[in-house]
Amino acid sequence: MPHQHGFIHMIRTLTCTLCLTHDCTLRCNYCYAGRKYAHAMSRETAQKAIDICADEAIRTGRGLDLSFFGGEPLLEWELLQWCYEYVQGLNRKFVVPPRFGITTNGTLLSERYLQWMEERDFLIGLSIDGNAAMHNANRCYANGKGSHNDVAKALALLNTHLSVRSKAICVVTPNNVQHLADGVEWIAQHFHKEIGLNIDYWSEWTDEQFNLLCAEYAKVADLVLQSYRAGTPIKLSNIEHKILSHIHATDNAENCVHCTIGEREIAVSVDGNFFPCSRLVGIGDQAELNFGNVNDGIDRARQHWIIANRGNATPACRLCEHRNRCLNSCGCTNHAASGFINQVSPFLCCSEKMFIETADSLAGTLYQEQNPAFMQKFYSV
Repeated sequence: MPHQHGFIHMIRTLTCTLCLTHDCTLRCNYCYAGRKYAHAMSRETAQKAIDICADEAIRTGRGLDLSFFGGEPLLEWELLQWCYEYVQGLNRKFVVPPRFGITTNGTLLSERYLQWMEERDFLIGLSIDGNAAMHNANRCYANGKGSHNDVAKALALLNTHLSVRSKAICVVTPNNVQHLADGVEWIAQHFHKEIGLNIDYWSEWTDEQFNLLCAEYAKVADLVLQSYRAGTPIKLSNIEHKILSHIHATDNAENCVHCTIGEREIAVSVDGNFFPCSRLVGIGDQAELNFGNVNDGIDRARQHWIIANRGNATPACRLCEHRNRCLNSCGCTNHAASGFINQVSPFLCCSEKMFIETADSLAGTLYQEQNPAFMQKFYSV
């Protein structure tokens, strides 16, 4: 599989992620968003957060993405609508028009909500962990009942709105990894847009569970291979990103896996505290990674500390052939796996190496076959 020169053009944006509530309809046992209880963001806090993020986007010459998170953000539907209208009414000179998105567990998604978001071009991330066996291993209601049937209905609803920008988010954990290939196949059969696999780096993985991850991911790669051969490619972002990281390996300035934690996102907790990534809000008001709040603004000293200390300080990674293609510089992933934003855990190292080598093998086969769908997707000029 050869390289292809030319930069990956991406719009520079600042994401303002509002965690609208601590409450949720589910009690997923791997959730990193913190304790679940009835506590919502106030309108005043939301307004202050949006104002600060809008000013920061303009100051740095970036576009603004407003993203809604939780808990379950659809529990605060009226606040979500208000935030959208407030951003649209701002008299600011954004580089590009603001964009909007939401991550939802799907249990409250309705035709009315979906139509409203479709009309406003929301990107909808639906959390669904594969088939029933995989999903219900973790994503349950407070009474222990699995939520797959309800979330599958939300997925089916998304399929009736073809113009909606949407993706399926599947979390892979030590206690559902045995269903990974079947889970991906199920989603692909019921959803024909992007599928993303989020590995649970917060949990401890045994050697046996890691070996199972490798075996299941090989099956996933074979599913993707066969889908390309059939002319209906499964859009698995994990594999696609690794393929692109090879094709564009010479474009170091645009390497898509280089994390810019501290710069590209301001994640706002329910109480108005700032964190550099939505995946870090659940840690609480930890001084090390909290860099301001809606009342005092951005703490520049703390922000600069995060920027100065991000990246990868793990010596072994400097000699690794995959160092420019893996998540070794991702601050929130490193923090989840090792407790530090610049330290790579052994599990992250081993899993990323496996993901890269699996993607390269798949891409090499499809390139040798000159598969039309593959060539069109990755090598068309």
